[in-house]
Amino acid sequence: MRKIIPVFSRKLSHVCSLKPYKETKWMMPNGNPIGAYVYNCVADQKVPVILNDPNIATWYSCGPTVYDSAHLGHASCYVKIDILQRILKEFLKIKLVTAMGVTDIDDKIINKAKETNSDFRIVAKQYEHEFWLDMASLNVEKPLIVARVSDHVNSIETFIHKIIESGMAYVTKDGSVYFDTEKYNAYGKLQKMQDAGEPADQYKRNKMDFALWKAHKPGEPSWKASWGEGRPGWHIECSAMVSKFFGSQLDFHAGGIDLQFPHHENEEAQSCSFHNTKQWANYWIHIGHLQLKGDNKMSKSLKNTISIPQMLSQHSADTFRMACLMSNYRYPMEYSDELMKTAESVLNKFKFFLKDAYNYVNNNATENGDYKYQILDSLQSVEELNLEVLRSDFDTASCINNLLNLVIKTNRVMKLENSEFYPIPVLLIAEYITNVLTKFGLKLQDSSENGVPNNLIDTLVEFRHTVRLNALNRKDKELLNACDIVRDKMKAIKVQINDSEKTPSWVLK
Repeated sequence: MRKIIPVFSRKLSHVCSLKPYKETKWMMPNGNPIGAYVYNCVADQKVPVILNDPNIATWYSCGPTVYDSAHLGHASCYVKIDILQRILKEFLKIKLVTAMGVTDIDDKIINKAKETNSDFRIVAKQYEHEFWLDMASLNVEKPLIVARVSDHVNSIETFIHKIIESGMAYVTKDGSVYFDTEKYNAYGKLQKMQDAGEPADQYKRNKMDFALWKAHKPGEPSWKASWGEGRPGWHIECSAMVSKFFGSQLDFHAGGIDLQFPHHENEEAQSCSFHNTKQWANYWIHIGHLQLKGDNKMSKSLKNTISIPQMLSQHSADTFRMACLMSNYRYPMEYSDELMKTAESVLNKFKFFLKDAYNYVNNNATENGDYKYQILDSLQSVEELNLEVLRSDFDTASCINNLLNLVIKTNRVMKLENSEFYPIPVLLIAEYITNVLTKFGLKLQDSSENGVPNNLIDTLVEFRHTVRLNALNRKDKELLNACDIVRDKMKAIKVQINDSEKTPSWVLK
């Protein structure tokens, strides 16, 4: 049996992130530390990641309620979850078994079906299909397991039945089933209790009790159960489906910060009751909201949403992912033109660097290549530092900043006006940066999306470069203005030109 242990009392190699003398309800799992630390809301601090198997972890994400199109708030959440999962798999070498729940039975879906004079199943399938297309356009990897509520009603019924038998839930006169929060001593574990919950009524005993099963209403889909006809409540679906796939213990559970309470709180309560354990999910991962300037979170209820196709008509998926990488996954991210311009600028710095590195290695230099041990030392330092920051609660922003500093140092070497030539360190750094960015899920594509062949763009950019250098030497303002017009027109078709005194380069925006 595990014991509830104050986090500070364990001897750890990385205690600097742990608050001293912090008594928590979080229980340190038995098993194998992987050298990583994540923030856990139960402990209210970073805690060590410990897995039963040092190479395998389970991860469940709360998925969409498929009653409408996804928006940019959803995109931010799932792109960030995708990044965290890629870090575990690609950098920490964990074999991650991922699952996502899709809510295809819900009040909102039923209402949408009534509004459109359609079947709730058709509505759900339509919007789920659209959701996966949106995720693919953002290069979000599909989970290994997609669990739809409608496919698991029998499992959910069995799950509820056991909780009723344990005395932790009760059946009401109308055939609904409620979880009895008064009997669960650890309720409020994930978040300090606020004045929440619906008032008790003729059916519900306590204010904080929540529905495991909703009694049948005319005109709504329903399933038969031993206690009465109806349908699953919202919170129970995740617990039942996760338990079916992963058993009594889950490593990572992720979702938006708005799900911390009551959804995740209720999941933990009912799952611990079902499995007769004190801790069900070891690590809760909550993603901060996407906000608009002056607004709260982006949401349909506030009518301030931006669709994913709408964003992608103005910016690339790589640019949006870079914006996510430059932020902390736990905190709100303010979506604005400034944010996207900054993200695009950072992305282009990397893309220009990779092109410049290729041009540098393949130039017409007559001297032999040599090592630059100082820059190789910088590469090794950045490799070690990046692994350290990623192990510390997935700090991608620091990782990106470290890569930018490495680009600056390498650019200085490539611009040296002497006989020294260092192709090997430049190539190794370019390979490392490409490797890190692609592991984060960036595609770094240079294939033209505007129908213009790359070799034609190369020819035009090289011709403009020659004309521009001559104009600079002759101080011909009219010709320089003409070069600027060509640059701006190329930018309009998403071709960004980087002017250099040596070799020009271009990337797609």
